[in-house]
Amino acid sequence: MKNDTINLYLPGLWALLRHAGSEMQADMPSLQLLLNRCDSLTDNTLESEAHLLGRLGWQTDDETDVPVAALEGLAQGASDQRDSFWFRADPVNLQEDQNYLMMSYPSEMNLDLEEAESLAYSVNQHFAEDGWSIVVADARRWYLKLDKPADIQTTAAWRAVGKDVFNLMPVGNNSRQWHSWLMELQMLFYSHPVNEARGAQGLTAVSGLWLWGGGELPLLSQGCQHLLWGDSCFMQGVSRQSGCEIKALPEDMSTVLNEIPLKGEQLMMLEQARTALLSGSLDQGVSVLKQLEKQVFKPLVNLLKSGKLKRLTVIDTPGFVLDASASGMKKWWRRRKFIPA
Repeated sequence: MKNDTINLYLPGLWALLRHAGSEMQADMPSLQLLLNRCDSLTDNTLESEAHLLGRLGWQTDDETDVPVAALEGLAQGASDQRDSFWFRADPVNLQEDQNYLMMSYPSEMNLDLEEAESLAYSVNQHFAEDGWSIVVADARRWYLKLDKPADIQTTAAWRAVGKDVFNLMPVGNNSRQWHSWLMELQMLFYSHPVNEARGAQGLTAVSGLWLWGGGELPLLSQGCQHLLWGDSCFMQGVSRQSGCEIKALPEDMSTVLNEIPLKGEQLMMLEQARTALLSGSLDQGVSVLKQLEKQVFKPLVNLLKSGKLKRLTVIDTPGFVLDASASGMKKWWRRRKFIPA
């Protein structure tokens, strides 16, 4: 039966484990047991959000942006114009050298709302004829509204932060035009009064916007019977667009089966691993992994062992999908690699 199945979306899990190293990996016995005794560990090229939306009837492929911006904006009251095309437009600092273009971690920005609105106003004035409209939901979360599709594919900000982004810039049929606009945007920000004031205070300048998660609000199956768990704007937007019931993440994961949907599955998204990667802090990453082991993996493994939970799927894609079952947990002879390479 589907109602004793949990789909656990944990974007960034495998990357965070590799970042933390083998010593931390050895301190996660419950996750180790899941990997040892899982029924399958399969490669999947879809983003975790695309995988989740696929459960709700969205048709896509791995060359199409997941419409994260439209769904998050819907939750924040920004993207309720359903015929528009939306991007996340994250304010970032880009450090250019002869051989690389590095994007700083968001924690280094400390941008306030007044600064954000001033920068956004200048962008909207400058690019008005190109159909741009920046909406500032909060100091760090901006959206770019367009009247027509952009015809490019982008890379999520959390996958680009702290890396050389030359090879992570938008691609697609209209990428040349967008590269030109993004360069123009950097020049606009270079001498902006906000950045001049930040420079005088020794603060990191906003030198560009990182566009990602583009698309219109997706068509999702109606009459949703799944139960959503999550605290993020994305999950709240999915709930509004699909009609699925949503609940806040439980403090005690062993209680999730008390909220079983009548016919559907439980779709749960945890953001801790991705947030830790965005912070750039190894200490925060280790702390998050310890928390996940104690508060998530251990109670879920116990539910599998008891037979109360029949199936658990852990999704961190593009990457790997781990399928575990109550019956598989009894197969003590199974042995698998700890972390997917």
